[in-house]
Amino acid sequence: MRTLIPRLFNLPGLTRRHLLFYLLPPLLAVIAYMATTVKTDISAFILAGDNAEEILLASEMQSGVLSRRYLLSVGAKQPGGVPQQFVRQLRARLQGIDGVADVWSPSQQRDVVQELLSLYSKHAGSLYSLEPENDLAKLFTPQGLQDRAALLKQALLSPQASMVKTIVRHDPLLLTLDAFKEQVGTLQQAADPQAQYQNLVLETTMSGLEVPEQSRIQQAIQAEFDGLVQNEGQRFQLEMTGVPIFAVATQNLIKGDIEKVSALSSIALIVLFFLIFRSFNALFQVFSLLLIVILSAILATQATFGYVHGMTIALGSTLVGICIDYPIHAVVHAHTVTAAERYAVVARIWPSMVLGGLTTLIGYVALGSSGYPGFQQIAVYAATGILLALLLTRFVLPGLVKTREQRQLNIPCVGPWARFCRRHRLGLSLLLLAGLGVALWGVQSLRWLEDMQQLTPELNYLKENDKRIRARMVSVEPGRFIMVTGADNETALRKTEQVYRTLQELKRQGGLSEYFGLYPWLLSVGQQLQNRQLLQQYLTEDNLALWREALRQQGLSVKLLGRFDYPQTEPLKPEQVFATPAKRLLDSRVIESEGKTVVMIWIADHDYDLVKATFAGWSGVQYFSYRELLNGMLQDYTEKAEMLLLAGLALIVALLIVRYRSVFKALQTLMPAVMAAFFIFGIWGLSGALISFLHLVGFLLAVAICVDYGIFYQENRGGDIALTYQAMAASMLTSVLAFGCLITADSTSLRTLSGVVAFGVLLGFLLCPIIIRHTPEK
Repeated sequence: MRTLIPRLFNLPGLTRRHLLFYLLPPLLAVIAYMATTVKTDISAFILAGDNAEEILLASEMQSGVLSRRYLLSVGAKQPGGVPQQFVRQLRARLQGIDGVADVWSPSQQRDVVQELLSLYSKHAGSLYSLEPENDLAKLFTPQGLQDRAALLKQALLSPQASMVKTIVRHDPLLLTLDAFKEQVGTLQQAADPQAQYQNLVLETTMSGLEVPEQSRIQQAIQAEFDGLVQNEGQRFQLEMTGVPIFAVATQNLIKGDIEKVSALSSIALIVLFFLIFRSFNALFQVFSLLLIVILSAILATQATFGYVHGMTIALGSTLVGICIDYPIHAVVHAHTVTAAERYAVVARIWPSMVLGGLTTLIGYVALGSSGYPGFQQIAVYAATGILLALLLTRFVLPGLVKTREQRQLNIPCVGPWARFCRRHRLGLSLLLLAGLGVALWGVQSLRWLEDMQQLTPELNYLKENDKRIRARMVSVEPGRFIMVTGADNETALRKTEQVYRTLQELKRQGGLSEYFGLYPWLLSVGQQLQNRQLLQQYLTEDNLALWREALRQQGLSVKLLGRFDYPQTEPLKPEQVFATPAKRLLDSRVIESEGKTVVMIWIADHDYDLVKATFAGWSGVQYFSYRELLNGMLQDYTEKAEMLLLAGLALIVALLIVRYRSVFKALQTLMPAVMAAFFIFGIWGLSGALISFLHLVGFLLAVAICVDYGIFYQENRGGDIALTYQAMAASMLTSVLAFGCLITADSTSLRTLSGVVAFGVLLGFLLCPIIIRHTPEK
């Protein structure tokens, strides 16, 4: 091995240290492949929260019950609907898939209600109402008891007679049906055997964001359906939605972009680098260094966070555009001197590299201070990459440069542009000021993105499919809800009962069409005790006589039904309810964590302003929607990122002032980067494009690279400004190419970054000889 590598790459005198350097990339690649966990869900990249409720909801969206459920819709391609037998066969097949916890249909929930009514009838005296004073006052009148006896007769003659007979043993007044009448009516609607669509809910044992497992399950679902539908003459079709569907699609999108962009940019950079330097030796050295940098950054991020997000890799790998500056400058200057002078010449430009690295780190650390997962990961990724690139360039790379002859870099058009700028600096400066004025005017028209869903228009087909499927399903949780927070279950339930009464009033006013709470499945112990006490006050001999008379008028047995024998059972506790099949109906609406219980009341069509204003002053009660939660986080994220970026720029200015001991020189060094950024902002404003936090990331990358250009051009530590500008041109071309390759991505976000950074880097490079004055002799 020690003799083979020198022959292949013309590296005579390869030392053990150098051999270790060349073996590091494959070694780190193996370690990264084995040790790195990659996440691709966008919420894992941007979701955080400023309060406990938001953090809890973010966690629920990523790994809770809702994230583990699929909504399946089986449609008939021809009249006649989907037969229940086919649905039962499909459900049995799906239940056998490894990783599937349960499969059920809305019509199946009707059976669950019937099964549980026998249990709840024993607690009818405690659970019959949220407004017992009003309901009991209406019931215990001669007319009220007459109506109740007629209802009892109708129920005993109905197809549900067997269920009713079970209830009346404990609940002769059918108080249980008062509580469950809406649920029974709604669930009966879901069992239409002639429906064009039949729906299933499938729950998995693992989080919806465990993409490899969810991808396997999705393939298995489709395979089981295809195998079954073949026997039916292909008369049915299957559609799926849910968090796992979006998670798998997002990962495939990001993974495809990473693979495509990485392969394209690697090939393009290798070709460009060879065309510039015409040296396999330099090519192998620099790209070995960059591989070490990128792989080490991935491992550092994994070690810090326990996972690496795909967006971090996609955005962080563009760090090549920054880190390659340092080895390019080292190689360009090392090729102009003898082998004995190479460490010395790299040491001479080393202070400029360090200053450029520090200014870049400041920007990334500022973003990392925002507290959001994505920016924190990018900050760690970038800091590791930049520091390692600087150290390898300074202490390893000079010893690897083994060219036998000195060469001067000469990229076409670079020298003529610098000379043109020197001759026409005044005119170009005036033109620059005019362009800056136009850009500042455009900045005033900037429009910020307010809907996070617009970040992923490439997934619109899934969003439309999701909306279409949910419209076919009954009692499927909508995306907006009232969130009630309590220190424990009892406190949360009592607050929830107060919210129910207010929601009932909103329904009467027409501001709300429907809501789906925990009642009648769950009621606070306090409300249950109150219901029981009030009921006992009405169970008098006079009311019993009225009830028996009503039974005789309906022809019903007074001997079997003419009693008020309500058992004095203990209040029904949440843990008892969750031990029954009702858990399936409720677990997506109750989130328990250490020292906190959150109850979500899903609401249907409503007056947004009215509902939000109604609960604005309530303690522990908030109006929420997943979409608005995400959008609120997006707005907070963007505002905080803006402030931190400004703070980062202020720190960069302060660092340059300390370094140069001159405010003018510091501002002059920073000016190419700042003006390039202003031009970018101006173009965004004039074009009417919507700006998001990803544009801020692009802004940061452009400024970080261009600040390095200003530093290298200002300090010119190599002593030859023409050579320095040639080195800058080489690094600029590689950066523009690296970011330009992002234009081929399917992700809109990555394409946005492509144009922003590539244009900013090119513009910053071109502005250096206009803003910073140098002569060839200086």
